[in-house]
Amino acid sequence: MLDYQIHTFANGLRLIYKQNLGTRIAHCGFTVDAGSRDEREDELGLAHLIEHMLFKGTPKKRSTQILNRLEVFGGELNAFTSKDKTCIYALIVDEHFGRAVELLTDITFNSTFPEKELAKEKKVIADEIDMYLDTPEERIFDEFQELYYRNHPLGTNILGTKESLAEFSSQNLVEFRDKNYTTSNTVFSFVGRLPFEKVVKICARYLDKILANNTNHARLPFSNFERFKLTKKMPFVQAHVLVGCKAYEFTHPNRPAMMLLTNMLGGPGLNSIFNLSLREKYGFTYGVETSYQSFADTGLFNIYWSTDNQNLKKSIKIVLNDLIKISKKTLTHSQLHRYKTQFKGQLIMAEESKSGMMLMIARSILDLGKVDSLEEVLATIEAITPQDIQQIAKELFEPDNLSWLIYEPKEE
Repeated sequence: MLDYQIHTFANGLRLIYKQNLGTRIAHCGFTVDAGSRDEREDELGLAHLIEHMLFKGTPKKRSTQILNRLEVFGGELNAFTSKDKTCIYALIVDEHFGRAVELLTDITFNSTFPEKELAKEKKVIADEIDMYLDTPEERIFDEFQELYYRNHPLGTNILGTKESLAEFSSQNLVEFRDKNYTTSNTVFSFVGRLPFEKVVKICARYLDKILANNTNHARLPFSNFERFKLTKKMPFVQAHVLVGCKAYEFTHPNRPAMMLLTNMLGGPGLNSIFNLSLREKYGFTYGVETSYQSFADTGLFNIYWSTDNQNLKKSIKIVLNDLIKISKKTLTHSQLHRYKTQFKGQLIMAEESKSGMMLMIARSILDLGKVDSLEEVLATIEAITPQDIQQIAKELFEPDNLSWLIYEPKEE
């Protein structure tokens, strides 16, 4: 039995379906293979601005009607923008699923972006920009990516700048939407208990009416990386550190092992390697985390923590020692088995998130053309060897491969 089903409409739009009988909620939405990396130099922040403006009006609905359309039935409507994806999705009691499909289709493909609403939303996003600048744990990630992906669209801030926002008109939003929200790079995903045939029938009422557009946009691949180390005096109480290196693209065979290694080093478990050394052993930080971001053409691994300034150098030394240790000393099979068991348990629990599953299957179809079943994913994790982990650590964690961005507190 397939873990998911696909229906392709005549216009090229694809429906990705996964049944879950344990919920009365329909989790559904559009995922578009377009984000901030698809902006030109004069379009910085445009993809994110469109996501905000999708709720502001269509030829059929005013903004208040859009906001009330699902909420009056206890439903939710939301959206987000990333470097390479835009998602517009909803949660609704499944007896009202048709209402959600109609609304999502209307706002995704027919939004009019009224100038009056645009002026207000620019102010909202300007406030969002200020909020991020005042939040060091958010700001440092944005600035690191700007340095890492310098002179490339992946390095631009998703929010754009106040200056770039000020220049956009409603027509700019329409042109970007029409160019990037195509039927060939957009999928509609569904997770819920409704039968596949019923979901297809309901979706056909609205999705079949969208005009076919099979234009594929070309993306500038990322290749020219230059290592950097930058320390900045900032008006924050603590020191903040972000260290990173180039990692594997979405389709690389080492990606599953990289995900496991990332989880071992600084995942959500309190027994992660960095948490045990930095927090539990020395008390140098409230929290430390690792992240691994993969795209079609590249990837990025990061370690982030904050600490008192007097412990900054000591904490950096501990992190470097941990990275050297895992690259020089092979894990035992029993050690790796414990890490695998933990990671597989987290993946199984993540499957319980129906919204997360709905978004994941859409991204997987867009990036890979298929969705691996949970059993296949778990089998891939189980097949990882201690040598796989050590080889990745050797390849990526050489000190000469690491880039650093450090915020040090200003002296008063």
